[in-house]
Order: sequence, then C-alpha cells, then structure tokens
Amino acid sequence: MNTLLQWFVTSSVLILAVLALRRLLGGRISPRVKYALWAVVLVRLLVPFQLPTPHLPTAAELTPEPTSLTQTTIPLLPATYSMEEVATGQAPNLTFDDQGQLHTDRDIGEVKPSADGQRAVFSLVWLSPAQLLLGLWAMGAIILALVLLGSNLRFFLRLRRRRTPVDLADGPLPVYTVEGLPSPCLFGLFRPCIYLTPDLALGSPTRTHVLAHELTHYRQKDHIWSALRCAALALHWYNPLVWLAVALSKRDGELSCDAGAVQVLGEEERIPYGRTLVSLVAQRSLRPGDLLSCSTSMAEGKGSIQNRIAQLVKRSETKKTALFAVVALAALAVVFTFGSGQNQPEESIQDGDPSYWDQVQNAQSIQYSPPLYSSAAFPDAIADADLLEEAKTLLSQAKAPDSSALDADWTEPLFSASTISLVNPDNSMSRYYLCTLDGHDYLVTPAQLNAEEYTPVAVFPQDAGVVESALATLAQQQSERNAAVSSEDASTSTPVTAHMVDQAQRLQNLEPDQIQSVYGGPYQKDSDLANSILTTLKEEAKNLIPTPEPQLYDLYSLWEVYLQIDEEDFWELSAGTVSSIVAVRIDQDTIYFHAPKLYELIHQWWTPPDNAITVTTPAVLQTMDQVLAEEKEAVQKSSEFPDAYRSAQLISLHRLASFDNQADGSTVNIYGYDSGFVMDDLSNISWRGDAWVDGQMLYHPDNAYHHLITVEQNGKVAQYVTVTNDFPLDPESYASHTDSQLSLGEYAALQLGLKG
Repeated sequence: MNTLLQWFVTSSVLILAVLALRRLLGGRISPRVKYALWAVVLVRLLVPFQLPTPHLPTAAELTPEPTSLTQTTIPLLPATYSMEEVATGQAPNLTFDDQGQLHTDRDIGEVKPSADGQRAVFSLVWLSPAQLLLGLWAMGAIILALVLLGSNLRFFLRLRRRRTPVDLADGPLPVYTVEGLPSPCLFGLFRPCIYLTPDLALGSPTRTHVLAHELTHYRQKDHIWSALRCAALALHWYNPLVWLAVALSKRDGELSCDAGAVQVLGEEERIPYGRTLVSLVAQRSLRPGDLLSCSTSMAEGKGSIQNRIAQLVKRSETKKTALFAVVALAALAVVFTFGSGQNQPEESIQDGDPSYWDQVQNAQSIQYSPPLYSSAAFPDAIADADLLEEAKTLLSQAKAPDSSALDADWTEPLFSASTISLVNPDNSMSRYYLCTLDGHDYLVTPAQLNAEEYTPVAVFPQDAGVVESALATLAQQQSERNAAVSSEDASTSTPVTAHMVDQAQRLQNLEPDQIQSVYGGPYQKDSDLANSILTTLKEEAKNLIPTPEPQLYDLYSLWEVYLQIDEEDFWELSAGTVSSIVAVRIDQDTIYFHAPKLYELIHQWWTPPDNAITVTTPAVLQTMDQVLAEEKEAVQKSSEFPDAYRSAQLISLHRLASFDNQADGSTVNIYGYDSGFVMDDLSNISWRGDAWVDGQMLYHPDNAYHHLITVEQNGKVAQYVTVTNDFPLDPESYASHTDSQLSLGEYAALQLGLKG
C-alpha cells in the first residue's frame, strides 16, 4: 500500500513540475523540447520503485503514513452472532475457551469480537482497508486495460476490413485509405501503417502535408509512446493528473509533429500547411475516448487547431539558456520524485535510547491524539509548564506489564487506541498507543507501519478510560490557552521591533532622485500618477509608524507597485483589502505602515481607466455580451465554487486592426478586450497561474491578451472567434513578435477558418 501511495504522490508531483516548466518556459522552448518533457513523466508512471538517495529531500517523504488503513481488518461476507448465542451454544461451531477467548471449530475461517465487544463476527477472509484499496486499484487497472485493449483491437479490425492500399514509391510505411475514417492517423505497435481519408486526392498538397505529419509521428516513435501512455492510464486510472498529462502530451506531440513536418516540407510550405490544418478542423471534433486510442490524429477540435496555428506563426525555437534551465530543472524534478530518502524515522526508538519513564521526564511537550473515529481534535501539544507537569505525573504512574499482556492479541484494541507522542530534547518523537484491555489502559509500542506485532511497555493502575480522559482535559486546556493568546495578539498592537524601526528610518531617508522608475500593474499609467506616488512616499515617510503584521497575507498583497532604486535594487509597495495598510518590501524584508494616501494611490494604479471601452458598434457589443457569458460558463465548470462567480464585466474594448475582404465586401476586425469577474467572496478565488484582482475587485484568471476577431457586414457580426495571445494583435506588435511569412490579416483569416 505504501508503494502505491508513494507512486501516486511522486508521479503527481512530477506532473505538476512539468506543468510548471511548460508554463514558465513555454514561449522559450521548441515544441519538441516541450514534448520531450513528458518522457520523464511516462517513465515515472511506469516504474513504481524509488531509488535510494540518502540525506536528500524527496517527494516520497510527502507520502502520508496509512496507519489507520493497516491497523484493523474488515471481514468479507461476515456472519455475526450475539455473545449470548455463542455462550448458549446457538452460534454454529463458535465457542469460548477456558480463558474467555473466541474460537471456531471449523477448519477454515476466523472469528473475532466486534468493536463494541457485544457480537462475534465470523468470516472466511479478513482484509485490512489497505488490502481492499489495493484490490480496488487492481480491479480498476484490469478493467481499464481490457477496455483499452478492446477498443484498439476493434479499431484495428475496422481498419483492416475497410482499408485500400495506396501505391507510394519509396515510402517507409504502408499507406492505406479507409472509408469513414474521421482523421488521418498512424496506427500499429509492431507493424505501424498510415491511414488516410479517401478525400485526400493523389498528388494534392494536402496529402503531402498529411503524409509528412504522420511520418514525423513515426520518426518520433509516437506509435510506441501512445501504447505506453495507455499503459500508464491503466495503472493510474484513479489519478486525474495522469489523465491531464496524457491529454497534454498528445497535444504537445501534435505540435511537435507540426514543427517537424514544416522542417521536412520547407519554410515555403508553412502557410499552406496551416491552411491544411484549418481544412481538417471541420471534419472531426475531439472526443474523450481519444485518450484511450493508441493511434495518432492529425485533425482535432477547433480550439486545438487554433493553438497549433498560433504555434506555426510563432516558430518557437529553443534558446540555450532556456534549454539549460529545462535540463537543470527537469533533472532536479527527477531526483526529487524518483529518490527515496533512507534516513531513520524520527519516532523510532533505537537501542540505547532512554526507557519510557525517562522519556516522560525529559519530554519537551506531549501530544495527545484521540482515536481515529473520534470527532474531537487537539492540534496543540501540551507545552505550558503547569499542564506539562500534570501530564508527566499522570504518565509516570504507569507500571511494567505482567507476562500475560505480552502474549495478548492487540489487533482489536489498537483499532480504538489513542496516541501519545513524547517530544524528546533532540526534537525526535517517541510515539505510543494507549489501548484498553481487560479493564486497564496499556501503552503499546512500536508505532511503525511495518511492525508485525505490538508490545505493551506499561500499564496504568487506574480503571480504563481515566488516563485518556485526564489527557484530553489537559489538551483541551492547552488549546483554550493558545486560542486566548492568539485572540489577544490579534486585537492588540504588537511591539515594534528595532529591525522595523531601522527599515522605517531607511524609508524616511529615501530621496526622490534615488528612484529611477515606478512600474507594475496591468494598466498603463501616466507619469503624473507615478510622480504622485513618489511625492506621497516622500511626504508620508516622515510620519510613517510601523504597524503589526496583518494576520492574513492575502489581505494586503492584492496590488503591487515597484520602485526601481538602481539596477539591482527594487522596492515593492503592496496594498490590499486592509484599508490604509501598505507593505514595503526592502532587501527581502517586509515592513508594514499605516499610509492612507499612499494606499489610495496604489489602489488607483491598479484601477482600470474609465474610458477604456472605445467601441460603440451595437452588434460588436452584443457579441461581447455573448463572449462574456461563455467565459463565465467555462470558468464556473472548472471551479470548485461555481456559484461564487456572480457575473462577468467588460473592462476595456478597442479595435486593433481591420482588413477588407474583397471576396464578399465584409470586414475582418481584430479587437482587444479585457474583462473581470464579480465575485461573492475573494476567498473562493483560484490563484493558480497568473490570476489577479484589479482595483475594482474584479477577478482575472490570467494576464494574457484577449482578442475578439469578427467578420462584419452591413452592421452585423456574421462570424467571430476569441483568441488569447501573449502579445496584442496590433500590426506593430505582431510584426515584432513573429517572423512568420503569414501576415496579420492571413492569421486572422486562419483563426476564423476562412478559405483563400
């Protein structure tokens, strides 16, 4: 079970690391390098073992210990009888021995008392929760493997029945046409073949582009990688991150093949190849079942085709620094996720360690945890001097157990045990279970997962439950004291430290000529506002008084403005929902001030301008309403709190470019727009990626440039599409961000799917 948990945790961490690398370096590495990153993930998904890496932190250490899953067992198809039935001989073949232990006269099966001791449970098989979960995982893996095998075998038989060979000279692979095939593809693990749709005419440029694309799949061995991806899905069917990784790797594989196909065809075919992609988009939409297929697919959904066309326009190439960063970070991720630290667990007790009674007397604190089924929780360890002394006195009353307790079966008592953890002077931990047996409380050790048997080390003279109740009372008193101290700290001023005073003095001595520039935020601000910030900072700094740090970080970190002092020195001013509080970050240190004027200027810096909507055409505005409704629906589907998104609000809309369509007299327009979501509670915001909140408290899921591309005729919007880029699609920015031969007008036409 622990191996499966480690496999889940480490593979998930590695997938998140690759996702972060793709996000961080996506624009600076080629599609082939981005696709190659998934090979590391695939190896992790197929290899369950950890490599020993002593003294290094690893992702395996993040794996929780499934103690509660292995300490008890669950009967399969059990038969239960009351203890009265057993005592009177009415339970078939179940009896008490001379020592009062339950036994069965049958040759197979086991009998155990229930948790409350009132009933006898007989079963042929007893399994732990961990074993049941392993069985469920194995069953899911087998079922999905059979589904994968069956669907791909059925697809192969259909291809074989309908295929017609195509005679191509000097081809490394057999080529066939297949009636009813939704998309050209490469299929076959041991004998791969290329399958085309019948409408691809012999000698046409489109067929040339398709063959170049599928042969690139063959050179990349994607027919093998597809089969291995399906195997990874079967093994990790329970992990949604693996399904996401498979989907993204297939998409990156297509982008890599596009780049490889253009390299083979030549740069002069880049634009015609893009038209081929557009011509294929209408033939087929992406289906969830495609993740279960071992075939490649050149045609995809409209959104995927748009991304691939955008990639063709960018012509991304890997920079040396980016490649070095990818290799270095990927190597670190591999070591972190494949490694397994072999350090000794802190709570294990080695030979020569102090005895239980010495550990009690030397304990720095004592943590009491109630049984797993209890609704009570005491997160704070007993640490106050008076409470700690009471706990030590109570635990020191335990005596050594007699020999009969050493031979007892502790399986059932451990199910309802509480835990006592002693924090030793060297910060290591000694952990014991507090179990009840025969009317007394015992301390049982060890607490390691791999312990085959548990040994009692002490027994308390008090009746069962007395020690546990007393420890719960002490833990409750400690929690109440800690809560009272936290409340007092939150409602009263924290003393200003000497360090805070030194930083305040440094800020007060700042001269305006030391500041080279002011920048930050998503909106362009004029120099007057920047000068106002500098002037106000200089004026208010003379009277600034350091304040205590706010309790919640996100209350003051919504908006930032940066001051460039010199080439290497940057100061950060932050503001948020705590009115008038400004955080100033200097040399990795943060100090907080009560600065109402400066707060208002930072808030104004992040507030959208009032005149940002310059488009007045009713049809375009109506289209934007529809776009915003679609965006709200999309973000609600992907959110944990869909009801938190009240509405989507348009912030800016302006035309960036316009092109006349000579064919029908229509006009193709490119608009840049920005929008935000009105939220009912900022705590429901997802801060993944580049999410931010503007000065009007509108939530933005990203900081990309959003565009609306329309076909307009006679004052109406005949067709539209939305596109997201990392630069604005005005002619000047487009020319500076891409060296493609595809003009901005042609790019817009391709996005719309216009022919010619």
